[in-house]
Amino acid sequence: MSNKINEYICISLGDDLLKIAQVKGSLKACKVLNVFSKDIKGMSEADLPKTVQSALSSFNAKKYTAVCVVPPSMVTTKNIEVPSTNPEEIKSIVGLQAGRHTPFSRDEIQVGFVNIGVYKSNYSKILLVIANKNVLKSQLEVFEKAGIKIEKVLFAPEGIAGLYSDALGWKAEATPKGIIDVDENSTNFVIAFRGISISSRSIPVGKNQLASEGIDAINKLVDEIKMTLDLYINEDIEPAPVQYLITTDDENTKALQTALKEKLNWVVEFIPYVDNVKVASGALKKIANNYSNTSFLDIVSAVSIVKDMQVDLMPEEVLMQRSLEEQGVEFLRAAMAGFIVLFLVALTLGLRIYFKSTYLNNLKSKYKANREEVVRLEEDAKQTKIIQKYLAGRMVSLETIKELYYNIPDSVYLTNVFLDEDGSVSIQGVSDIASLVFNLGTTLKESPLFKSVEIKSTTSKKDRGKDVSAFEITLKLKSFADDDVVQAETTEE
Repeated sequence: MSNKINEYICISLGDDLLKIAQVKGSLKACKVLNVFSKDIKGMSEADLPKTVQSALSSFNAKKYTAVCVVPPSMVTTKNIEVPSTNPEEIKSIVGLQAGRHTPFSRDEIQVGFVNIGVYKSNYSKILLVIANKNVLKSQLEVFEKAGIKIEKVLFAPEGIAGLYSDALGWKAEATPKGIIDVDENSTNFVIAFRGISISSRSIPVGKNQLASEGIDAINKLVDEIKMTLDLYINEDIEPAPVQYLITTDDENTKALQTALKEKLNWVVEFIPYVDNVKVASGALKKIANNYSNTSFLDIVSAVSIVKDMQVDLMPEEVLMQRSLEEQGVEFLRAAMAGFIVLFLVALTLGLRIYFKSTYLNNLKSKYKANREEVVRLEEDAKQTKIIQKYLAGRMVSLETIKELYYNIPDSVYLTNVFLDEDGSVSIQGVSDIASLVFNLGTTLKESPLFKSVEIKSTTSKKDRGKDVSAFEITLKLKSFADDDVVQAETTEE
């Protein structure tokens, strides 16, 4: 139940009467804004939600907490003693004992209790409250069809006792008080002590019966009230009340007051509930003119102390179902939140990619002319390198011939010079003296132009009638890489 919402719609759905009250605030700040009552005897189940919906449409209620008050006639009460003062133990014991006090099985009843207080140091006095679970579910289904989500199912006598105890300062009183609330077709007799209901009974005699049957109905009601009090005294719950009050003042209740004084010698005073809660003028006129026989005390009082009520008869199955629904909603919210986060992350990445792509395209567009110029320059550079390489190759040939020219003696002449692409030089010639060939090899080895020099062959022969030595020398230019290096570079490429 939300603590932020301070407005309540309280509904009571009996066998023959529907009552609704719109209340704002609680305790002494409680104010009745609107009321509604309708005889629903013989009304079909299909029409009940429509009737509730129609009534609420005139209330102008926007944000509110909805609670249901079970009519006392639909509840069974029993005073018991429990051998424990521990709240959890009391709850467990009450759950086990409840089935003994009703003809229904434990699964067919909904149980609540009012803890009256400690008795004989280690016992607790309990007012056991039992309702038919199927009836409660049926009522909740009607309200659900009407678009109302009930937050709590309350016990009317507990609210009645609480309201009058707060209003009249009974919480510190040493003796119980009797409250007689006469409704249209029933009378609620509640015994209040220290702010709580310690005994209650719904008697099937109300203002309609008092008006139509007269003295017979009055006598029957008085007898039932006396029987209820005698049972209370016999159960030794608390002392008998010494003060009684009636919650409405009209001709029927005045006749009841007189009968109680004459037959039981009770002193009964009128303390109307409308004098102890704030009631809006419109609601007060409705109560006086349209609903004079109806008592809204049971539903108004329940709301006035709703936060302090001990009894909540909401079926466990409904609570479990709502819990599962809430978990499902939370899971759905978490999933949606995760999806939204994932979507935002994807959107962020997508936007980053989009903006970077746009920026890149802008750069390409902006520097397109420059890029074309760079490509053209690269082509020019390639052609320049080709020319440079060609020229360098020609210079190598010239340098090689120049080096040979400076190092070959006059008595040696060359017959053939061959330079291939890999920097290998092969020279063939004729020397008048054989030793000069070897001297030439040594000289060429010392040349900075050649990396290696090898005398491949020397042969003696006749040349122009003279004995000469023909030779062949191979050289390797330093400016050319070795074959192994060239092969490795080619493989890497």
